[in-house]
Amino acid sequence: MWGVRTAGAAALALAAALSMSGCSSLVEAIEPPPLQAAVPPFPPPPPGSQPMTAAQRVPPPGRGDTHAEMVSWLSTRGYRDFQVAALVQLANTESGFRPCVIGPGGYHYLFQWGGSRLRQLHDYAQTSGCPQLKTQLAFTDKELHDPKFSCFWGATTTPAAYVELRRIFGRGSC
Repeated sequence: MWGVRTAGAAALALAAALSMSGCSSLVEAIEPPPLQAAVPPFPPPPPGSQPMTAAQRVPPPGRGDTHAEMVSWLSTRGYRDFQVAALVQLANTESGFRPCVIGPGGYHYLFQWGGSRLRQLHDYAQTSGCPQLKTQLAFTDKELHDPKFSCFWGATTTPAAYVELRRIFGRGSC
């Protein structure tokens, strides 16, 4: 009986070995289809053009574009019409809708940040240069939601909101 078991085990092992080697040669004979990208690659840039690098900056928008982008950005963030109007009026007063202007006294950009608030803007934007307009607006939104600036949210008209903005952006708090 012992010999039958050994012979049976050997036959089973031999059959398994033969079937595996047959599968492996079959698998090697079939090549998988070539890989294709889910999204086709971008076409090459036109001859003579330079690819955009991280060091290159997008130029700031013009005055009309700045105004339109401000209104759109603030409105989609839930600012009420009179608050949007007050912020637009302040941007016009401070920078003439020029998001990268440097004014007298070392004040910079759309809302003429200076001193520690300018450093905070640069830290927020992670740049030492002029932050993009949307980044400046996001920083403005962050500042306005600070409890120090709560008086802006208590205003109910454009003139009142504008007065509060002049006060808080000038002093850094209500």
